[in-house]
Amino acid sequence: MAVSRRHFNGSLLIVATTAVAGCGFRLRGSQMTIGDVGRVYVDADRDVSIATPLRDALVRRDFELASNRDVADVLLRVTDEQVAERIVSVQSSGRVSEFELSHAVALVVQRAASGQVFEEDAERQANVVRVTREYTYDETEVLGKENEARTLREELREELVTQIVLRTLASLADSVA
Repeated sequence: MAVSRRHFNGSLLIVATTAVAGCGFRLRGSQMTIGDVGRVYVDADRDVSIATPLRDALVRRDFELASNRDVADVLLRVTDEQVAERIVSVQSSGRVSEFELSHAVALVVQRAASGQVFEEDAERQANVVRVTREYTYDETEVLGKENEARTLREELREELVTQIVLRTLASLADSVA
């Protein structure tokens, strides 16, 4: 009796798994795939600090990178990088108690028309991708707070790259559909 119940539970698990997989169910956070979008060229200003991490992230997401824009099917233009720090709040004594760090870029995702080169379209509106973080500041812990700010800047850079990759995926999914 115990053996048949074990087989029944095992069979039930297999049927449930097959039904869930067969209906197209995906766990939240599963990687979005949009098929073959072709080669992507990252066109970034020289002073954009996230160009290399962005290329690495695109490769990790299985994008094929183009060596130059002439052979690319998709142009990913990243410009106007802005890294800023501003005071959010001060104490009654006039000392700073909170800072806000922000990192932003202008992003344009452009597909090449069939067999045509990318056009310099002045009317094409760039999307601004911005990430921000706030942190408290204490003058008695200057070294620790400097390390915290440096760590937050790295995290901002990583998050900005992730946001750009996700927006690129969404933009290309819209154009494929």
